[in-house]
Amino acid sequence: MTKDRKARFGIIGSAGLIGNYHADILTKGEGPYELTAVCDINESRVRNQADKFGIFGTTQVSELVGRDDVDAVIVATAHPLHAECVIAVVEAGKDVMTEKPLASTPADARGLVKAINRKRRIGGVHYQARTNPVVRKAREMIDSGELGKILSIRVTGSYYKSDFYYSLGGWRGMWKDEGGGVLINQAPHDIDTLCYLAAGSAPAELIGRWTNLYHETSQTEDFASAAGVFPNGVQFTLNVSVATHGDASRVEIFGTAGALTLQGGKFTRYVRFEQDLVDFARTYPGPDPYAKPGFHDQPLPEVGESDSSLIHKMFAEAVLTRKKSKMLVSAAEGLWSQELINAVYLSGYLGKKVKLPVSAARYDKMLADLIAGARQVNRPQRESEEGRIAT
Repeated sequence: MTKDRKARFGIIGSAGLIGNYHADILTKGEGPYELTAVCDINESRVRNQADKFGIFGTTQVSELVGRDDVDAVIVATAHPLHAECVIAVVEAGKDVMTEKPLASTPADARGLVKAINRKRRIGGVHYQARTNPVVRKAREMIDSGELGKILSIRVTGSYYKSDFYYSLGGWRGMWKDEGGGVLINQAPHDIDTLCYLAAGSAPAELIGRWTNLYHETSQTEDFASAAGVFPNGVQFTLNVSVATHGDASRVEIFGTAGALTLQGGKFTRYVRFEQDLVDFARTYPGPDPYAKPGFHDQPLPEVGESDSSLIHKMFAEAVLTRKKSKMLVSAAEGLWSQELINAVYLSGYLGKKVKLPVSAARYDKMLADLIAGARQVNRPQRESEEGRIAT
């Protein structure tokens, strides 16, 4: 790899909200990358975008992935289309980074990862919350043992959305088009953070519940919860909703030596116990049946500045060096949150605990039943999403 060489990127789904976000980073950021081609089904938008950047534009995926000036592709379509796009990219011999989540079903997500591995390509997923230095510092503190043995992690996410939000795009909140609601759309970043911090894996088992509390223009859930355990014994609870408001997303980590809270992407509390909880529980001689070790608030951990382009820089380095370890989040790691999400849906549908990974065939049957039984919703026509800020 020469010092000045850059990874040449194309974007599929380039003219949508998320596609424009990636295009801005690749054209305005400073990193070992450049944008050379864009692709979108909206011909007028992609032509305008190509003219704006002075690059190749097309409505055909095959044309973009077949170009010699494209080394890697970012897939920024709606998630139900990720699998077919990713497979087209790697079949053409290109590397790929897809938006979150990997797909809408276990079969598509697992097939996507298998295709990347079969073609020996560099494959990543855009879980940019992992670029947050707060999340990275929390992982460092867990790995170092500063919090003691991790006992449990509690995740709460509120991402309030109005019915107007669902009317902006015909695919939003529809079982057939989106494959779910808050779990698969708004919550994946928090769920990926949970998996990353708890165990670096998907859970071993969980029980989940989901429902639509009041969104009349959505068929899918606006509230979901789950409780379960990871293979390493870390317990977790998850509560996410687009129906509730007044709270920022929060991750609470409870260890035997201390507890740490991340809220709104920042550290908000760090406490350490005067004695390890397990040691205290086993050695306290009495006489107070309600005794507990004291604890003290600590200075919040210091972190560096956030870099929104870090995941693109690291993926580009992986493409240029052919070293998968350079990536921040691999596609295989994207399966952690995908398996959790799909398990919550299946558990809530069946009304019982499930072990992970769930049966892909059973999941497909559930989704087919949900689509067939979905209520009709009134979707008034609204203005285009073009130019709106991605959230």
